Amino acid sequence: MKKENKTTGKLKGNMPTLIILIISGALIYALPYFRSYYYDSFVKLFNISNTQMGALGSAFGGASVFAYCLGGFCADRWPARGLMTISLIAAGLCGFILLLYPPYGVVFMVHLVWGITSILTFWSALVKAIRSLADSDEQGKAFGFFEGGRGIVNMVQSAIILALFGYISKAVSEKAALSAIIAIYSTICILLGAMVFFMFKEPERTDGVPEKLFNIPVLKRVAKMPTTWLQILVIFCSYAMIISYFYITPYATSAFGASAIIAAALGYFSQYCRPVGCFVSGILADKFGSSKICAISYVIMIAGIAGLIVTPGSPSMIWMILVFIAAIYASMYAIQSMHYAIMEEGDYPLEITGTATAIITPIGYSAEFFMPIIGGMCLDHWNNSETGYKVFFGILGALALIGLIAILAWMVITKEKRMQIMAEKNNGKE
Repeated sequence: MKKENKTTGKLKGNMPTLIILIISGALIYALPYFRSYYYDSFVKLFNISNTQMGALGSAFGGASVFAYCLGGFCADRWPARGLMTISLIAAGLCGFILLLYPPYGVVFMVHLVWGITSILTFWSALVKAIRSLADSDEQGKAFGFFEGGRGIVNMVQSAIILALFGYISKAVSEKAALSAIIAIYSTICILLGAMVFFMFKEPERTDGVPEKLFNIPVLKRVAKMPTTWLQILVIFCSYAMIISYFYITPYATSAFGASAIIAAALGYFSQYCRPVGCFVSGILADKFGSSKICAISYVIMIAGIAGLIVTPGSPSMIWMILVFIAAIYASMYAIQSMHYAIMEEGDYPLEITGTATAIITPIGYSAEFFMPIIGGMCLDHWNNSETGYKVFFGILGALALIGLIAILAWMVITKEKRMQIMAEKNNGKE
């Protein structure tokens, strides 16, 4: 008589909750970022300058950096359900404030608060919640579906909202259209907050609730783990590509003579590769191991970057560039979906997920600060020439190689734990 495979049932049974978390993880960021997609309308209707508009991004980004450092501790101290619920509802309520088209100071404060609600009280709690929805051998699938699902949600919602904005702008006014977008995003966030509260079941703690916000012994323990710093490298080296891929668009026009439409299409192509990379890597990760799929993805990324660099600049080679770009896009998102899935292999108990991410996340995602500066310096030094782009892509390739070395070292260190996970998976199928 076969034993029931408990690992296949947990994620499947929690799929409705995962879907809600996927939608929440996508749409809570729609509010602080929608201004970028409707830039001209936002500047005009809120009567602000370009500098003030940029300051809104700095306000959100600055608050986010601070929030990444402290958010993990909050996730370990308080229930994820409560934190996510408060975050979504607070984000939505702040959105409704913008419907009043208040003075700039108020708009600035709203973006500061969004940095808190979407990161400090949300992101680490979200990561911890997703980990709790699946057993040890389903982490790859859980995070793969999460990242791929977020990509699909963003594709669908952005298309619908854009169409709605265009329709209302023509039928009523531009201000009515922007107000409709703000109202829709805000209402959805509040509704999602309520759904998370009623649908997500908080996992039982095995170590009791910590009395202090900062658990110094646990923090020291995490900081001393070599896997912590290897995971930081894995995230940093892949995120460097994720926040730099838009340089491919001007490179296509500069080196290959692509038209503006074709170049833009190459950029949008990333969003179509994202679900493929995430879903495939998630499914394969649970079969072969999250770190192994991460390593393979790094190899594909390196090959794609190398191909991008060595392909001769000629309009007739655009088709070949498309192949290399597809490899880069799919692999970088595949690695992103493994950022937290590999934590199970690193032997991080669920109860200290927040404390671990308090170290891993801000340092790993700091690539968002460094890479735009490095990219700009390369292009300025070589006067926006093909050489400047290739040098920058070479730097990204070198980082990808470092990321590959880091994940290979991770596999050596976590060999025993990975074997244990596979043994539990096989025993569950007997």
